Formats: sequence, structure tokens, C-alpha cells
Amino acid sequence: MTPRILCVVLLASSVAGCSTSKPQPVPPLWSAAYNVPYTVMADCLAAHPVGGFTGIPRIQSDAGVATVTLAQGDGTQMAINYIIRRTGSGTSMVEWRRLLTVGGWEPIDAEAHARADACGNS
Repeated sequence: MTPRILCVVLLASSVAGCSTSKPQPVPPLWSAAYNVPYTVMADCLAAHPVGGFTGIPRIQSDAGVATVTLAQGDGTQMAINYIIRRTGSGTSMVEWRRLLTVGGWEPIDAEAHARADACGNS
């Protein structure tokens, strides 16, 4: 095998390896179960977001899932979400996901959990 053919084979195999790999899902920073319907929880979390952000709810009734994405005052959506899943009749599971990892974001995690607890007890 010539060096040129060897290089082409190696390049093709490395590209194939890269194109078939899927990004690993980011686990939630916390999750909690509540005795509140998922739509009620989503509406509450969107109405009372954390950290001075606004909340943008998206409810997918057919899937039993809602997402509340936090956005800046100008509407710029952040990579910060509550994901609320229907787990039964009148119950839900809330996950908190934040892709931002720069220092200083940690206090918002506790505030988000406290907000979910408040919505879950209403």
C-alpha cells in the first residue's frame, strides 16, 4: 500500500469515527418530584423565574413535557432550563439544566431549586 493510499484510508476512518459519535447528554444539576401537574408547575416557574431572568414556557401536551427557558430582558434565551415531565396524574418531575459553567452561576442553582419547591407547594 502506498503512503498516499494509507493516508486516505486513515483520514476516511477518522472522519467516519467523528461523524458517528453523538454528543453525550448533559445530566441535570438537580431534579425533584412534586405533587403538582406538570403544566401548573411550568406556568408557575415561568411566572416567577430566577436570577432576574424572564421565563419562556413551552408545553408539549402530547409528550407530557414542558420546558421553561430563562431569557434576558431583551429576549435573548440562555442555555438554562427547567424541564418538567408528567410522571402521573397530578405529579411531575422537575430537572434543572444549565450549560453555562463559568464561575459565579452556582447560586442560581439553589435559587432555582427553592423556586421549584415553592411552586410545588402551592
